[in-house]
Amino acid sequence: PRPAPPPRRLARPAPGCADAVGAMPAKEAAPGAALRSIVYYAACSSVMLVINKVTISRIPLPGLVFCVQFLTTFLAVVAGKALGVLKVDSLTLGKATQFAPYVVAFVLSIFLNGKVLQHSNVETLITFRACSPLCVSILDWLFLGRELPCWRSFFALLGVLAGAMGYVACDREFRMHGVGAYGWVSAYFAVIVFEMTYAKHMISNVKFESAIWGSVLYTNSLSIGPMLGLAAASGELDRAPGVALDAASVAALCTCCALGICMNWSGWNCRDQISAASYTLLGVTCKLISVLLNLLIWDKHATLVGICWLVLCLLSSSLYTQAPMRADKRAAP
Repeated sequence: PRPAPPPRRLARPAPGCADAVGAMPAKEAAPGAALRSIVYYAACSSVMLVINKVTISRIPLPGLVFCVQFLTTFLAVVAGKALGVLKVDSLTLGKATQFAPYVVAFVLSIFLNGKVLQHSNVETLITFRACSPLCVSILDWLFLGRELPCWRSFFALLGVLAGAMGYVACDREFRMHGVGAYGWVSAYFAVIVFEMTYAKHMISNVKFESAIWGSVLYTNSLSIGPMLGLAAASGELDRAPGVALDAASVAALCTCCALGICMNWSGWNCRDQISAASYTLLGVTCKLISVLLNLLIWDKHATLVGICWLVLCLLSSSLYTQAPMRADKRAAP
């Protein structure tokens, strides 16, 4: 009889690119569930930025607008729990303490997001956000047990950074006001990098009966007070009586509140399925639809050259592959 042929050796993937080929490492989400979470989050995120811009343009009180969003989501979750429709964890001091650092970063990022939309254009926000995956991928490696990005992913992130720098160089706000025009968005960038990393730590380590809706409940309930404080500190409470609300303003506010519920659930669900760096990059790539919608709605958008640089950011991001867990983390029980 012929001897049995030697077992075939599968080609080893390049370091840090195991998601592209081969078996899925332990503690990774199933591809189908991850894909569904990505599609749903992308749909919500692509529209949310534009809806917020519309709402804040009609109601120039971003802090109070976000307070209403948080309160609406909180009441919706509580009502769903009371009716038995949603399985949601109860509020406890221990979990609230664990969530406190994330809530601070989340409130600051939302508030700074509103300030950027109030004083600048959507493309400026998106471009600075496009630089965040490079930083988050390093924090993924340092604190969350991921490999560093492979060479393809690293150059993809550099392409995103190059596109962002090209956009900044031709942006009219930069030419008119220099670096000072980017005060709000620079602060937003620093906060969003911390928020994206710490949120993945939260969803992976805080024990919930329902991790997604539990995270939604804690995030929104704990964010109302700090956001209201920021709104008061920036003088929004004093300006609020002078803001006239018409039917269009109320409709925009209701729309962004309803979409906020979807955005909250889809965001935490997607965080649960993919890495922090992948989630951060997804938040950038799905903004292309935001840019297209923005071009149809506003006259305060970037030049054609600026849009080309932005497209380079988004095309580069499509080459990125999620880094796998490190071997020592996969072996951990």
